[in-house]
Amino acid sequence: MDKVNHLAKQLLKLMPEANVIKTNVDNLTLIRCDNVMQTRAPIIYDPCIYIVVQGKKSALLGGDNFIYDALNYLVLSVPLPLECQLLEASSEKPYLAVKINIDTQILNELIEEFEDQPFEKGVEVKRGIYVSHLEQEIKSTLGRLLSYVNQGTSAKVLGRLAIKELLFHVLQGEQGELLKAFAYRDKQSFHIAKVIHYIQSHYAENIEVSELASKANMSQSSFHAYFKTVTSSSPIQYIKAIRLHAARRKMLYDSQSASDAAYQVGYASPSQFSREYRRFFGMPPKLDIQTNS
Repeated sequence: MDKVNHLAKQLLKLMPEANVIKTNVDNLTLIRCDNVMQTRAPIIYDPCIYIVVQGKKSALLGGDNFIYDALNYLVLSVPLPLECQLLEASSEKPYLAVKINIDTQILNELIEEFEDQPFEKGVEVKRGIYVSHLEQEIKSTLGRLLSYVNQGTSAKVLGRLAIKELLFHVLQGEQGELLKAFAYRDKQSFHIAKVIHYIQSHYAENIEVSELASKANMSQSSFHAYFKTVTSSSPIQYIKAIRLHAARRKMLYDSQSASDAAYQVGYASPSQFSREYRRFFGMPPKLDIQTNS
């Protein structure tokens, strides 16, 4: 039986209806959608491996469009504000996917074990996103991982081992060096990743670009150039995107008012927040919440 068809059958058994499920396996989320998306939706993914088993999806970052389907998987090595769209999905043939958040502890364990395969210091700084061909080893590992989802203790113990094995195959893949670069302490990619994680924790504060450049141990001009290479946006644009997404989550899931959410993510002016929110999401905050509640 074709491995992709087998994976689709496993996911359909686990997800008889459209849903997004966080499983008992740490860092593993299952996704099923039965309808395509007519327009792109802004979203921020944490560092992850995103594998489509059935259907097709696109992610727009800057001017580049990344397509991932049952033959190609997406890797994000840093949190990035994307515009995503489901391109193929129906009730007869649902969109099926898994998202594996990258555990930095497991990633670093693996890199330390690659003693006979030293990091290639010549790898240039590139964007924190790429699409790779889905190899047979990854499909086989994913099949075992899915078999552990509802198995109690196996989900916790064997599930973690399967995720480590899957991450190993990704690191060994055609673009694995790019992912490794974001965990390697002497490379610019690692320092940009470190700054991005700092922004994730401090976005509500008044952050100066000079402060971020200092944390990356770079001049402001070098930092700006490297940051834009990785994220396709300037540091200021990136911080704004993180703030707006955080405010949207607070309004959608915590039932906060637009003014309260704006204040909590670092906006002093509700009118400025409303203007930037509308420009970013395509509609004012109140209408967006009414539409998606």
